[in-house]
Amino acid sequence: MKKIIFIILFFPLFSCNDWLEVESEVSVTYRNYFQNEQDIEQIFATMCGAEKKIYSNWDTEPMAWTSLYCDNIPASIEGYQTLNPSLYETTKISWSSYYNIIYFANMLEENRYRFENVTKERADFWIAQANFLKGLMYFEIARRWGEAPIAPGSEDAKELAKSPVDSVLAQAIRAAEAALILPTHDKLKDAKGNTVNSRQYASLGSVHTLLANIYAWMGGLYGDNKYWEKAEQEASFVLDGKAGSYDLVSLSDLVTKTFGSPRNTTEVIHAIEINSQDEDRFMQGKFTHNYPGMAFITYPYASTDYKLVTSPDGTEMTRIKVETIMELYSEPEDLRLKEFWYRLGQKIIVKEDDPSTPEDESIYDEPSEYGFINKWRETIFSVNPDVNEGGRKLLAMDGNIIYWRLADLILLRAECRAHLDMANAVQDLNRVRQRAGLGGYKGALDKKTLLREIFNERDRELFGEICRYFDVVRNGYFQEIFKGNFKTLTDEDIKDGALYLPVGGNAYRNNTLMKQNTYWSWHLVQ
Repeated sequence: MKKIIFIILFFPLFSCNDWLEVESEVSVTYRNYFQNEQDIEQIFATMCGAEKKIYSNWDTEPMAWTSLYCDNIPASIEGYQTLNPSLYETTKISWSSYYNIIYFANMLEENRYRFENVTKERADFWIAQANFLKGLMYFEIARRWGEAPIAPGSEDAKELAKSPVDSVLAQAIRAAEAALILPTHDKLKDAKGNTVNSRQYASLGSVHTLLANIYAWMGGLYGDNKYWEKAEQEASFVLDGKAGSYDLVSLSDLVTKTFGSPRNTTEVIHAIEINSQDEDRFMQGKFTHNYPGMAFITYPYASTDYKLVTSPDGTEMTRIKVETIMELYSEPEDLRLKEFWYRLGQKIIVKEDDPSTPEDESIYDEPSEYGFINKWRETIFSVNPDVNEGGRKLLAMDGNIIYWRLADLILLRAECRAHLDMANAVQDLNRVRQRAGLGGYKGALDKKTLLREIFNERDRELFGEICRYFDVVRNGYFQEIFKGNFKTLTDEDIKDGALYLPVGGNAYRNNTLMKQNTYWSWHLVQ
């Protein structure tokens, strides 16, 4: 993918027409733009840059902290796990990046008549790419905030009130369905006619996967089997090979080649590109949390001081105990215990810092009480001496952000089929289990038990990735699994928006129609 452009310098009059924070009525002039296909592709690259901004963060977002499977997190963010409104800073919670992408999608559609030197087929292709991202953003907004504004035209700066979540999800479906004209991933071409390898470009497979996730979310939200049926159909279209070729790789290859620098895409449905071409690593001074589970990255990557990492005084560290991991991965033969964790429950080899010590001489310490995640293994350290002052700084783990992969979709279909009492739900569950070196599921097959086992398998397979909060909420397990005030939420609290994020402070600027959701309007500390 060409270099992502974060600011469009060639639009001198451009200002983000954020009708949620109505600031400007300046109309953007495109008279001399869209003269070739590369101009359109530049807009798409900008949308991809905004998508990356959402998911590639220095700080883990509140919902990720809420659902992180762990035994200890820093006290400064514990309020997210316990639903303590006094620790929610609404100025740091914003939907603007999501709406920026929607803005660009609307702008492209509205200015299609200005496209020059572009065939109808290629114009349709880029509009469909934009619609996929538009649909994805409305879906993300709906499950994060619930009620939210529906974007007007790209040059309409009027104030807007929020629409019901049903309307937001309808917009997501409408945009996704408009992208169904896209080809399978192996037939994607860029503006120069080159084959596209990036899975950040949408394909027929990623569009159907988006629709499967939207309908599954609606199944959990409304408790209506018609949505589970639609979700199962959309997932099956992909899993039956009708939307492109995808396959499970070995667990070893998943960790080293899919999550790592080779960026193998065999199992990947949608991913956000993270590469040195788009990154200014020299000036970066803080670790980037591309996944919630990266909060566990300590020994041997962020720190080689084994004693410091395992110290009883490490209360400001995010940690998970070995016994907690073993409770989750309850079958000792599970290959993920080896691939996802570093020497779990084993003695750790600690090299002497004394340079006079021979290389083969080591200290063998007792097994750690805590687990060290090993799902992401390739380190990127700073080479800037100013940043490294006081010690070399870990900046990131190499690899793309995998948003959807095949194992995720297989288990989502298993969940849909369990809701629909379809016997082949277990077949999907077993496909993921077998990749992990496990035999077939032998437990009870009643709906309640099977749904919980599928959820547990998602926990094991997708540990530390980006979907757990939504898995918990979709299944209705939040009072059981989440902590603190989540356990005492009433049905009225849920209806009033307790499981959604509060509306960020910037959304109120110059928009008198914007309202906080009912739960947070009563509970936020003003």
